[in-house]
Amino acid sequence: MISRINPELSTQEGSPRTILVVILHGYMYTPARLDPVRRVVSNEMPEADILVPELPLGVFSVVDLNEIVQSLVEKIDKYWKERRELADRQSYDKIILVGHSCGALMARKVYVVACGENQDAPFESGLEKEGREWAGKVERLVLLAGMNRGWEINHHLSLFHAVCWTLGVWSENLLRVIFRGQPVILDVRRGAPFITQLRIQWLSMCQRHPEGRALTIQLLGSIDDYVSPEDNVDLFTGADFFYLDVPFTGHSNIIEMDDSKPVRDPDPKDKSHAGSHRRKTFLFALKATRDELKKESVQPGDMMPDPPNEEVKDVIFVIHGIRDQGYWTNKIAREIKRRGREANRVFESKTSTYGYFPMLPFLFSSDRRAKVEWLMDQYTQAKAQYPKAEFSYVGHSNGTYLLARALLDYTCCRFKNVVFAGSVVRTDYDWSQFLDSEPPRIKSILNYVAASDLVVAFLPKAMELLRIQDLGSAGFDGFKKLSGNSSRSEIRYMKGGHGAALDERNWKAIASFIVDGEISTPGMLLEQERHTIDKLFIETPSKVAPVLWAIGIGILVFLGWCIRLLPLPKTMRTALFIGFCWSVWKILTRV
Repeated sequence: MISRINPELSTQEGSPRTILVVILHGYMYTPARLDPVRRVVSNEMPEADILVPELPLGVFSVVDLNEIVQSLVEKIDKYWKERRELADRQSYDKIILVGHSCGALMARKVYVVACGENQDAPFESGLEKEGREWAGKVERLVLLAGMNRGWEINHHLSLFHAVCWTLGVWSENLLRVIFRGQPVILDVRRGAPFITQLRIQWLSMCQRHPEGRALTIQLLGSIDDYVSPEDNVDLFTGADFFYLDVPFTGHSNIIEMDDSKPVRDPDPKDKSHAGSHRRKTFLFALKATRDELKKESVQPGDMMPDPPNEEVKDVIFVIHGIRDQGYWTNKIAREIKRRGREANRVFESKTSTYGYFPMLPFLFSSDRRAKVEWLMDQYTQAKAQYPKAEFSYVGHSNGTYLLARALLDYTCCRFKNVVFAGSVVRTDYDWSQFLDSEPPRIKSILNYVAASDLVVAFLPKAMELLRIQDLGSAGFDGFKKLSGNSSRSEIRYMKGGHGAALDERNWKAIASFIVDGEISTPGMLLEQERHTIDKLFIETPSKVAPVLWAIGIGILVFLGWCIRLLPLPKTMRTALFIGFCWSVWKILTRV
């Protein structure tokens, strides 16, 4: 029955209550939608108290998901203590966490927080660091269509759902501006801070408690039509999950468990008993032993990741920038690996590309944020593949922005040696918060400042002067707060423009800094100060870069207006105007 005093807690009359089952609903759902799940638990586990809290996961919600997690931990604290008081110092013997969709992520995060913070994967602000007494009583987690890797729009979605998700993202980004907060659905996008921190903290928890941690069972719908198979299944941080297929089931109806037809052994080919299929599979997930789960668990994908390699102690990320396919990244990675072999160290490299990134999308914070999320998804995979490794980083242009933003948004992000070239990060970026933290999240950084970097001097610098973006001209002007000791260094000035530091003659110097922390840039590539021509035509005009951009935009508008006034037939003028607009658009989206 549902308690009249507390409608979110169901208690069983006439039975000693030794189990607490916590059931968490998904995005845009309510506790009432989970009534079928609640009834199954109530009927099959009369010894259980059932907690189904209402979560603020509405479409317009901008609440911090970590606040929800902390409140859930405190609720379980409360019922744990109340049960102990009622049962003469004996609380629940077992706790089971059940979550649907986004609620599955909540369930995992609650368990992580209950186990306590690990230094290598610190908790976010607002989460209590101390573990809970009841963490050891969490016997299992049951995830119903959980978005364990976060969601993304990709080819697995139907055309209808892809369009809906795209429109939804545009709407949520608009809400982000209006309410000045992150909509909850964007918090669980693949690579977003909440989902990435959870995955890394889960890895750390598993390494700290290799035995004795809770069983994690995920139910996979056979026709999940809202979230792709890649997003449902996290084979990197969920390699030890037990996966159970649920026939005739999608993302939404996995919680519809028909208990009016209690068919114990429904025909797997009989679609009319779909609810009974779900009920039977869910009950198995609730009660099966580890050995029984091993026997029934399926392999969720053909491409299983390689087992963790604990022998690799160094990993290097080499990430390209805007207007660049990143073909050079493999070459620098090879040089670093060669230098590593000379020092009897084995380096693995991550040189994946996020694709060609033109200038116009680069100016939108939502597009840059998506690339940061891409980077942190790669980072999480690397953490799973190489659990004992230290990571270093070489970034050019937008690649420098990705790391600088990730350090601010992800407390679990940390690198050893970092090289920036053609940096588009703000000059007042405060590196001390990462270099001087305990333990340091960055060991050392080297920033190359180019003498003739037109790209940085006129575009990111204009954004920094206007203070309308978190972009800046550190690749042209240097960092204001990057001095004081050998762990924070700048090279002024590299001869050349935006890609000056990527000159092949500088690869060995980059490799030496990454492997040994040594600074050894060839003198032939340096100049003590900018030449007069660079000062006259780049440095001085860059100080009024916003004005120059305003003039440029004004000229384009004027040209378009002139085309409309040409003494030509109306049809020809219209065609010329459309061609002019098309050319401008192509330049902005392709260059």
